[in-house]
Amino acid sequence: MKVGGRYLIVVACMCGLSMGTVGLLTNVAGLFFTPMAEEFGVMRGSASLTLTIANICVALGGLVTRRVTKAMPLRLMLLVTTAIMAGSSFLMALAPSMTLQYVLSATRGFAGGVMGFVLITYVLNKWFVAQLGLVTSIAMGFSGLAGALFTPIIQPVIEGSGWRAGMMLIAVLQAALCLPAVLLVPSTDPTDAGLRPFGLADNKETVSAHHDKSKPVKIDKLVYAGVVCYAVLASAATAMPQHFPGYAEEVGLAAATGAGMISACMMANTAGKIVMGWMTDRMGALRSIAIYTVLVVASIVVLLVFRVPFAFAAAAFFFGLCYGRATVGLTMMCRELFGKRGSGIVYPVAALGTSISNAIFSSALGYAYDITGTYTLSLVVLLVLLVFSLVLTFWCYRRAVMGPGRAPEE
Repeated sequence: MKVGGRYLIVVACMCGLSMGTVGLLTNVAGLFFTPMAEEFGVMRGSASLTLTIANICVALGGLVTRRVTKAMPLRLMLLVTTAIMAGSSFLMALAPSMTLQYVLSATRGFAGGVMGFVLITYVLNKWFVAQLGLVTSIAMGFSGLAGALFTPIIQPVIEGSGWRAGMMLIAVLQAALCLPAVLLVPSTDPTDAGLRPFGLADNKETVSAHHDKSKPVKIDKLVYAGVVCYAVLASAATAMPQHFPGYAEEVGLAAATGAGMISACMMANTAGKIVMGWMTDRMGALRSIAIYTVLVVASIVVLLVFRVPFAFAAAAFFFGLCYGRATVGLTMMCRELFGKRGSGIVYPVAALGTSISNAIFSSALGYAYDITGTYTLSLVVLLVLLVFSLVLTFWCYRRAVMGPGRAPEE
């Protein structure tokens, strides 16, 4: 089925939002931890707390996205939140204290959360029926592409002109990446533009089935809790890549190696999400998550044992598959275990768990380094959590098949 130009524009704009919000808020943040800590004379954990605060506020912003989109036109909402987010990033480049850094991190995190993944998935669910999984995984994947593309650009700016110049560049990039959505996406609903969702047939029975909410939704509370726990455990690993520059420095490698590790990791972040979307369509979420878990665990072993630039780059790439586990894998798991409508109930809570988990571990890993002087313990802990999350995934699927509460197929 060929996708028309208007629909492709919407997808492209959502990719821009993904890069400008999630991508530039979280996936290049690790470049600033060390120079920021050195300038303010604080521990690295205190510097990484800026990311923790931002991620918590991203989660809170996502919770109010639906209300905000109902309260004002989409374009106005995007314009206001883009101005707040980019403006806060610019002010962080001027702020003279860590206290102000925390306040501005909260502000830009909340604004970015309002127009982040929750809005992106909401818009795509409105505009697409056919190929929804593909376009969603592509849009989510672009958050990682931001890290892969912009890390090699931002790192030299930080090294040559300081982290404040790098933060000003972040502000400019955020505004530029979000601007197309402000100008080109007319509404969250395609019917407002005289269109219908892509792939939705003219047939009245099909349309009725698409909107039918009469069937009861049964959700097994234990499986629900298991999926939320999986989300928390899976997202813990996504906090580590921002500490790659610090880990490279710890083992005596150049700063460029650490920046290259982030780029390699973010390439896998992007490609891994798209590949996982393709895999889940063919073999289901359970097997796809299992394969990705094995590869991420193997990458941690390499990071612990082979401390040379090439091995670090390769390991960082495969480590980047952890993002696919925590986003696309989680989305498809919810869909398979709870059905379409049940997923709409479970996924927002699970997604909140991923944001809070990433937020906590972002600073926890930094403080663990401050206390122990090494990232080795953190990597071992993440390895254990990855294995446990896989065991929990198998349990959820077994419980869903054999226990009560399986949602009806939709």
